[in-house]
Amino acid sequence: TVEVGWSPYRRGFVCKALCVPLFFLSLFFGRTLVGAARRAPRGPFVFLDKTCIHQVDEDLKREGIDKLGAFIFHSKSMIALYSDVYLKRLWTAYEVASFLALHPGSRISRLKVIPFVMPATI
Repeated sequence: TVEVGWSPYRRGFVCKALCVPLFFLSLFFGRTLVGAARRAPRGPFVFLDKTCIHQVDEDLKREGIDKLGAFIFHSKSMIALYSDVYLKRLWTAYEVASFLALHPGSRISRLKVIPFVMPATI
């Protein structure tokens, strides 16, 4: 028989030289590496209700509003860009009320209200 490529002995040596040490490294330090990867710093997640909730289709809008509570529950803080129409919409008032109800401790420091004033254009 004619063999092409590596002989079986070389392939076995490479496998032993690489796989066995990697197996023992993952066996002894695998949990540490996975834990370090989970604690890696990540950027903040942002939910913009104007863009994440459908504004035209009423059924999709209702589904988005129904799921606001789950997102607000997992939020650490909330920034409200306040304008004249902000509290006239029922679902924006619902957002603020839900956030205050779901985060009873240190309510004021977690909720930031920023006035949104459109500059006059000429």
